[in-house]
Amino acid sequence: MCWNTFVYVVAHPLTWIRRRLPRGRRVLAAGVLDTLGLLDRFLWLRAKLRLPVLSVFTYHRIADVSEVDELDPGVAEVSAREFEEQLAVIKTHGTVVSLRDVRLLAKGRKLPPNPVMVAFDDGYRDNHDVALPLLERAGVTATFFIATGYPDRGRLFWWDRVALLMHRCRRARVEIAYPATLVLEPLRDPIAAATLVCQTIKHTSGVDIGRLWDEIERATGVSIDHGEERALATRTIMDWNHIGALRRAGMDVQSHSHSHRVLQTLSPEEATRDLARSRRVLSDALNEAVHAVAYPVGYSLCGAFHRAVKEAGFEIGFTNNSGLCMLSSFDPLNFPRIAMDRGQIGALFKLKLLIGQRPGSRSGR
Repeated sequence: MCWNTFVYVVAHPLTWIRRRLPRGRRVLAAGVLDTLGLLDRFLWLRAKLRLPVLSVFTYHRIADVSEVDELDPGVAEVSAREFEEQLAVIKTHGTVVSLRDVRLLAKGRKLPPNPVMVAFDDGYRDNHDVALPLLERAGVTATFFIATGYPDRGRLFWWDRVALLMHRCRRARVEIAYPATLVLEPLRDPIAAATLVCQTIKHTSGVDIGRLWDEIERATGVSIDHGEERALATRTIMDWNHIGALRRAGMDVQSHSHSHRVLQTLSPEEATRDLARSRRVLSDALNEAVHAVAYPVGYSLCGAFHRAVKEAGFEIGFTNNSGLCMLSSFDPLNFPRIAMDRGQIGALFKLKLLIGQRPGSRSGR
């Protein structure tokens, strides 16, 4: 059975289940397939046939939604218990590969059957406190992509800062004039208000972040004390000691840019400078070369931005253009990854491991 036959016989029907069925029925269908042993059998078959696919799972936070308080709940994809269950599935049905393995793949080396890479973006504190012990216990090596402008800086990630301001706003209606005219209702739905602001930042070129904070604080009537923000950042974001501990534990640490700005909202020259700065900061902190970058928000790159990544010195790059990586034909600077969602445990996670997620279905932070 070749890859095309596998896709036709196995992947297409399972993808229909993921795309078409509402969540309740999807859970039921996946459970039935798992009870019958079909998901395990299909995963075994994919490994046996050495089908040319790579699964790269992307996480941000290992936390219950209740633990994020006033910050962005969208990055808390899995709890510690769920993550532990997912690692067990990966160990049972996949072969964990490291960043080094993927670098060798880009140079022509083959990967083992059912290769799976585990990745974390941003640099949240729970990556060290919660994820690292679970990874070590499971014997899984992960790659942590760090936004280098945040450790030890005493400031929140920009999307968490937006969420905090919206949660604390007590005005029923807010109109923001920069970087675009937005009418928000943070008192009724702070998460929706924060999401709209974040989406605008992600899709607007040349945003002046300082001016943005001034505008949001003016419109909401809310400001954050520097001391409080520093305390929140200390509890939320890894410092360089935590990041060094990841590396000493055998984990890979790579770049997630410096500012965590969407690269396409910068000029190619600004993108090159930001990426090169991140690579230099990481290299100095870890005393080793840095080879890979995961793009903030994760849009695929082409043209001038593709060249910017190369000029910054990176060999490989990862997107959040969600799906399996087809090893028969891939761009080393546009490796797709599989974005995680809450509730993906048991049969649903096996299904995700088997067929990934349709391309372009979701982009992360």
